[in-house]
Amino acid sequence: MISLKNVSKSFGGQTVLKDFSLDIGDCAKLAITGRSGAGKTTLLNLITGLIKPDSGEISRPEGLKISEVFQEDRLIEPLGAIKNCRLVLKKGADPSIVPNTLAALGISGELLKKPVSSLSGGERRRVAIARALVGDFDLLILDEPFKGIDSETLPSVIEEIKLRTKDKTLILVTHSKEEAAALGCALFRLADIG
Repeated sequence: MISLKNVSKSFGGQTVLKDFSLDIGDCAKLAITGRSGAGKTTLLNLITGLIKPDSGEISRPEGLKISEVFQEDRLIEPLGAIKNCRLVLKKGADPSIVPNTLAALGISGELLKKPVSSLSGGERRRVAIARALVGDFDLLILDEPFKGIDSETLPSVIEEIKLRTKDKTLILVTHSKEEAAALGCALFRLADIG
């Protein structure tokens, strides 16, 4: 269980979250929606511990393992898809998980031989998703993960995410109720401050 209690966060005098509380149960599937600038990414960064709240309490299980797809791909440009994904593999993990996951997301054959810098936006996005999925995690965070992925490829990407998060906690930030529903997520709208 991840719990945020009366959490507030401001940047440069601009309040993003104020007295915000939320409980996220184990194996929960939650989609966070809200207008741009409402604090969705800030909330994710607080949950992961990348930033600290100005006030309030955040508790997460000891040793919680988090994997994340950020809004940006954050790939190592000169490396190929397989090497990018291997960076997060736990010692002793089955190495076949990397090409199998990439293939399930439509990254195979010639695409594996190219540096990710030469892939299309949608292909790079799928490599970033694959990298998150092959990591050892209890919580998967997806911050607008499907940008640039075409409508023909999206269903197989969603199916792979569902498969890999069946017994895990999933937090999705999206503007799409359809994406949230496809992943089986309960909707939580982040209200505007003031």
